[in-house]
Amino acid sequence: MRRNVSLVLICFIYVGLESSLVAAAAQTTSDAKNYPWSPDVPCKLNPAKPEGLYPAAYSNLRGLMVAHRVTQGINHSPERGNVHDTDGTVNGKAYTGAVDISVRCLTQAQIRTLLARLAAAGFAAWYRKDGQDGWSGPPHIHAIWAGCRLKSVLQQQVESWLDGTNGLGSNRPYQFWQASAEMKDKVSKLYRSFNWGPRGHRVKKKGSKCAADSD
Repeated sequence: MRRNVSLVLICFIYVGLESSLVAAAAQTTSDAKNYPWSPDVPCKLNPAKPEGLYPAAYSNLRGLMVAHRVTQGINHSPERGNVHDTDGTVNGKAYTGAVDISVRCLTQAQIRTLLARLAAAGFAAWYRKDGQDGWSGPPHIHAIWAGCRLKSVLQQQVESWLDGTNGLGSNRPYQFWQASAEMKDKVSKLYRSFNWGPRGHRVKKKGSKCAADSD
């Protein structure tokens, strides 16, 4: 009798835990659908171009409901200042850790929230707006996934982000938004696990470009 009661209690506990996990997952999905940048929010966007993004980076962008806003993944253009070229290979395919994200239909407050969500997910990211923080060009978010081996120019940009600067050649303090200490710590640990050697020296790749005023 006691054994049967114990089994029933265990079953109730298991079902309760399972229900809680399902409810939590449903709540997370529901919250994500309510993001102002979500695909459920009406906004006329160009077709996404996520080709060549590191798989984990793309997976995290999908989790943030922002993958449909990707305007640039890998880019092999020889143009000076292109930081989206190959960082390495994964599963036999070239990848980049750099990604550009459309900010169309988003307010500045919403863009700041998105920058915070990206940082919490492991991205170093800046909002690029013409005439602001040293940027000249179309508005977008430029982000770098910290969880993979990066070429020298992207390493320099991540370190610039950790220092609170703009990730451009001018290396000025970034005024639009600043990540919290906790966000920087998370990105830093992820970045250094892939881009720093055992003696604390930055891992460098041959043929990498120097920092430029473009991304």
